[in-house]
Amino acid sequence: MLEALADLWWPPVCAVCPRALPLAPAGSGWRGCFCPACQDTVELLPASVCPVCGRPFHHAAGHLCGDCLADPPPFLTARAAAVYKGAAALSIGRLKYHGDLTQVRALAGLAAALPETSAWDVLVPLPLSPRKLAARGFNQALVLARAAFPGRPLEPGLLSRPVEAELPQAALSRRERLKAIRGSFRAPAPGLVRGARVLLFDDVITTGATAAEAARTLLAAGARAVHLAAVAMTVRDSWR
Repeated sequence: MLEALADLWWPPVCAVCPRALPLAPAGSGWRGCFCPACQDTVELLPASVCPVCGRPFHHAAGHLCGDCLADPPPFLTARAAAVYKGAAALSIGRLKYHGDLTQVRALAGLAAALPETSAWDVLVPLPLSPRKLAARGFNQALVLARAAFPGRPLEPGLLSRPVEAELPQAALSRRERLKAIRGSFRAPAPGLVRGARVLLFDDVITTGATAAEAARTLLAAGARAVHLAAVAMTVRDSWR
């Protein structure tokens, strides 16, 4: 009731553009946070994806992609809700780089639309290094995990990132990322990880190198299995 009254007094606008939003029915999820024009730029990932890395196929998928066959990742599965483009990318950028916490509702709504294909015991957001956390003021993966999976077991303290790669990872290839990120995570409480099925959560999957190193750390600490989930993932044109 309070939200309805607030909407009448302060009409809601799209998360990423100044257009007014039409009144959205209850349960409209992420679509109720974007205007129709911005909704059209959100490309949800199809059901036909690689069973491991979650990259989309042109056709029905019943086999691993070439990358996973050549170099299997340490996590069992990776899934994202949308392609990292359009309104999804704009919303993530505003949250991460401009501290716009009003984006959490839209992005958590996207994350909540993820198909839950594997059972897990504990949710672990991908941590930031102390330097990056101090600069940003918050960990976007933790904020989104809390909003997207309310009431589920969340343990941010099971994984830490005491060091940061010196080179800007966005400019690196997957092989270079793997080398730069090696050894940068720690599992401070391995006794709590041992035997657990972990869902590792992040905002974006790019090459998957950072998540792979985090998964290796959790597995070395005794985790039974690690799955990966994110709001969005980058997709090369050759995969589509």
